[in-house]
Amino acid sequence: MEDQKYVIAIALAEQNNKRLMPLGGKTFSAVDTLSQSSKKEVEKIILDLLLRLFQRSTEGSLKISNDEIGLLLAEISFESMHNNIPVIKSNWINSGDTDILIEQLKSICSNLWSIQFKKHEGILFNNLKNKD
Repeated sequence: MEDQKYVIAIALAEQNNKRLMPLGGKTFSAVDTLSQSSKKEVEKIILDLLLRLFQRSTEGSLKISNDEIGLLLAEISFESMHNNIPVIKSNWINSGDTDILIEQLKSICSNLWSIQFKKHEGILFNNLKNKD
């Protein structure tokens, strides 16, 4: 159980002038999150989150809070996710301080990426924790 990781997609968004942070995820066991075999599963997690976010657009004005790091992917232990993510989420929703959010996520995640989409390139992952 200790080698199991939870991979979560995190959207930093605003709707009707209120911050929201929808999450979506899946358990992975001893998997390289961004290997070719795992990439399709990770992309499904991202797609699911974005579809749920898109469905909310009927409830009012909706936007991603930050162009560079408005969509994140984190690899985290299940225990750390369960114990820390609710507090981190609440702190960001109340404060809107994205720099603190990223630092808190870096401290509890084994990997952290920002996600962007570029035409003709597809989904791009920018490693925020282990910059090479």
